[in-house]
Amino acid sequence: MLETDHDRIRRTWAQAASISEEMSRVFYGNLFRLDPTTKPLFVGDLRLQGRKLVQTLGFIVDNLEEPNKLLPAASALAIRHVDYGVEANQYASVGAALIKTLSQLLGDRFSKEDEEAWAVVYGGLSDAMIKAAYPE
Repeated sequence: MLETDHDRIRRTWAQAASISEEMSRVFYGNLFRLDPTTKPLFVGDLRLQGRKLVQTLGFIVDNLEEPNKLLPAASALAIRHVDYGVEANQYASVGAALIKTLSQLLGDRFSKEDEEAWAVVYGGLSDAMIKAAYPE
């Protein structure tokens, strides 16, 4: 049986979520190094923000096959992020930081195919979020 993109995401997320505090710490370090313009967006407790990140990613993974549930929630989140000062171009930085974090933490348990699956899913979701938050 072939592993689907969604299976790859669920499997790798289960591994990363099991070390969620380290995952969020490494993620924010990567994000701020890759895109320093994102750092001023985080003014509160970064540990609390990290827990929210893990919860949000868990929700996404849990609802990969339920777009009628996932897309409205993601769109609402994107619209709220506009008020925090998030810019459309920063979504790419978040995606790059997420994939880099998964690769660092999971090592050889995170294959090129896993990376591609995350990139496709994140890319599609971030495109939808950008369209919701920054309508033309």
